[in-house]
Amino acid sequence: MTRKEYLKFIEGYYKAARGLVKLTPEDKLDFTPMAGNMTIAQVLKHVATCLGASLAMALSNNWPEVPEEEMLPPVEKMPKSNSVEEALKEIDVDWELLKKEFEKITDGEFNGNKVKVPWMPFPMTLLEYMMQAMEHLSNHRMQLFTWLKLSGEKLHTGHLYGMPE
Repeated sequence: MTRKEYLKFIEGYYKAARGLVKLTPEDKLDFTPMAGNMTIAQVLKHVATCLGASLAMALSNNWPEVPEEEMLPPVEKMPKSNSVEEALKEIDVDWELLKKEFEKITDGEFNGNKVKVPWMPFPMTLLEYMMQAMEHLSNHRMQLFTWLKLSGEKLHTGHLYGMPE
């Protein structure tokens, strides 16, 4: 897969996620379906940093420090977006970062260069890693959709996939 093909494919995921962010009411940012889960504000931050930030970490080999006994920091320590407007800016910046980071590598490097991701048991190609980043975005997009529905928002499946009203 070329970088251009990946961008074309992933653009739909980005736009659908951005659409859900845009539908998030400001008064629901602190909602969580139960203690111990991320709030909507934390899910927004997570959704807004899945793609460009992931590729930038891989290319720079600069990974977040996470203690070995933790997969993620405790929910209380997870960052959050302070507003929907901030989350929209963040997801757009992340999208532009993805395109910028892709300019640093060739299609051959994308398909062949391996990275050692600290939380993965084996090295993987940049393509494999970015396919996981796509899955990560998709999973958290679904989480945002679910949290919004559980908070009482009237959404339908089309919203999950970025379909117009």
